[in-house]
Amino acid sequence: MDVLWAALGITLIVVFVFFVLAQYWQKLLRQHSRAIRQLAERVQTLEEVADPELRRRLGNAAPVPLEQVYTFSLRLGERFWGETLRASEADRQFIHEYGSFLASVKLERWRSHTAATVSEILPARKSAGLQTRTLDYYPNPAIRDEGLLLWELALARSSTPGLRPPSLELFLCGDALELRGPLPSAAPESAGNGNSGHVPEVENLLLRLPLDPDKLNEYRRDDPGTGGADDRADNGNANGAAQPRRSGSAGSWQAFYSCSYEKLGIEWELRLRDLSKKAEWERWRIWDSGAIPVGKD
Repeated sequence: MDVLWAALGITLIVVFVFFVLAQYWQKLLRQHSRAIRQLAERVQTLEEVADPELRRRLGNAAPVPLEQVYTFSLRLGERFWGETLRASEADRQFIHEYGSFLASVKLERWRSHTAATVSEILPARKSAGLQTRTLDYYPNPAIRDEGLLLWELALARSSTPGLRPPSLELFLCGDALELRGPLPSAAPESAGNGNSGHVPEVENLLLRLPLDPDKLNEYRRDDPGTGGADDRADNGNANGAAQPRRSGSAGSWQAFYSCSYEKLGIEWELRLRDLSKKAEWERWRIWDSGAIPVGKD
């Protein structure tokens, strides 16, 4: 009888051990099966991503990339107010008290549109604070539009109710910035476009600045903010002509342009960050220092 009970106990122990092992192997098989299923799903996902049609749809749904960033600033000298506009003392007092002067314009050019951030210095009666506005511009190349009005400065009080007074206006028209304002008959005939004999397409056009690096090469300078050695004091002559600067400079995805029109009393500066070229520059790290001048005794 004792042998029988011993055999029964051993059998129970063996059955229990096999039961525990079976539970362990079952759990292990479930984990392996789940891992294989997840791996198969990841492989299927990768195959779907490699599908050209899916990649095309993802590309269409992705945000439009930012291509270029321009920062524009404008300075209007004493000659501009006194000779170009021939503003009276009363008008200049009115402009000083009620006019909002342009501080800067930042243009973020996306593939689909341009986002303009305009910073203005408020009139002296408002403690000369700084206000910022953001505008979106969607140009239509099929038609010629009037452009987007970025900044407007009234030059005098309105003499007749309901009639707009003469004003200075900055427009974004397609791929160019245009400064428009009233030109007295005795004002200089040269608009600020680098060509003294040019007849502007828009009436009262004072300045037209193309936002195309190829058309801005003649105005390129070393950025004074970076302490460039080639930064010259003369930012152009009376006709707006500028000495060309070598294009193969370091960091070609960044550029600085400036010019001064002495006859009009207008100076402008433009900084460009071409992000489409930045990726290529960072990839190759191109650095062209140009010709090194050799001093002579």
